Amino acid sequence: MKTPKELLVKEIGSDLINYLKSGTISVNSFLKVLNLNIENLQDLLKIHYILLKDVREYIFSLPELIRKLRVSTNVSKEYSYEGVKGQIDWQDTIKERLKRNYKDRTLYCKNERNKYYNTKENIILKKFLETVYKIIFEEIKMERFTNYEWYRDGKIINGTVKNIYEKNIYMNRINLEDIKITERMLEDVSKNRNILYAKAAKLLKKYYEIVNLKVPIDELKSVFEKTFIEIADENTLFELYWIVKIIKSNASNYKMYIMDDKNNKVATWEDENFTYTIYHNSTGSSELFFNIYLDEVKDLINKNEYITRLTSVINEFSKIRKELFGIRKENNLWNGRPDILLEIRDNKTGEIKKIIIGEVKYTTDQDYMLEGVRQLLEYIHFIKYKDNEYIYKNKQIQIEGFLFVDNIPFNDIDDSLIKIYSIDNKNIKVNV
Repeated sequence: MKTPKELLVKEIGSDLINYLKSGTISVNSFLKVLNLNIENLQDLLKIHYILLKDVREYIFSLPELIRKLRVSTNVSKEYSYEGVKGQIDWQDTIKERLKRNYKDRTLYCKNERNKYYNTKENIILKKFLETVYKIIFEEIKMERFTNYEWYRDGKIINGTVKNIYEKNIYMNRINLEDIKITERMLEDVSKNRNILYAKAAKLLKKYYEIVNLKVPIDELKSVFEKTFIEIADENTLFELYWIVKIIKSNASNYKMYIMDDKNNKVATWEDENFTYTIYHNSTGSSELFFNIYLDEVKDLINKNEYITRLTSVINEFSKIRKELFGIRKENNLWNGRPDILLEIRDNKTGEIKKIIIGEVKYTTDQDYMLEGVRQLLEYIHFIKYKDNEYIYKNKQIQIEGFLFVDNIPFNDIDDSLIKIYSIDNKNIKVNV
């Protein structure tokens, strides 16, 4: 049985929080790397907010609670010579007739009741609904998650918020334009005896605290240990688990980097002699190459039947790919992209002294593990340096492969090229 991703996050969650708190890394990068399909930390925090038990329960109760919405009423005097609707104030009617023309029997004074919707209570209520509405339908677009188990009540939540915010006639009469929500307003409304308003104020205050990271460390941790767990891609999370393990086992002072589509460098650290740079899902620096071009075997075409047929397969595939999708790519005999790559450079010369290639298999299956062994051997044998020079058996640069697997029993191997680490291994020492 594979290690649950809850346990993986529990082990590295504190590290992620430390990175966040110290400001040494943008957690947004981890969200992209983990295939969360969300843009940044703020998005994750907003999803976390929607999933809070108190928020969900309040939304579920809104169709009933909204009936308790209150408006402020004031009474104004209105004089009319036309048909009178409403309550006539006979005392003021007589006084006004005496002032103007006591013979005029068409003048009336009536009490006009005006309803005022923009009370601070209603403003807070609508601001809460507007905040949740924007998260669900504009900022995060939570409709795409309604088929996921972690958002199993999503259709009800989305429908309730949409119906009240868009269609409730009282909500439409509450105007938030040019209104600033103050802490004093939130504090006052949170003490209201009407639970409709008190709860809205408390939850809106909670929202501001969460998105501004003004929450206890335990609650921030729950973002990663609950929300993060629910929506993270488990395979990529397992890769990140091992990256954190490598860093913690070998570095004390390290610098973290923002990872994006152009740069998958995770961290660097130094000791007295060497500088270490670790990459995720990357071919590393511009000095390294993980490809073999067809031109490299062109002299073997028509001389070696296997190479001839393999070349035909690659060229035919390229042709079909272009016809199907218009994709143009260089035809390679082989290419690769390791899960983890560690470059170790000499501090004096800046030259690469050692390369460690990591392949991660989140599995307890022997065949899948052996596939990882094969991939590692390909990386080791095919990786090239600078001027298309193969690194393996180059005396100037050491090369080693690390295979990371889950709970799977295996025998020790006597191989200087490959080391295998299971989830039980706590320390991963890098030696030069």
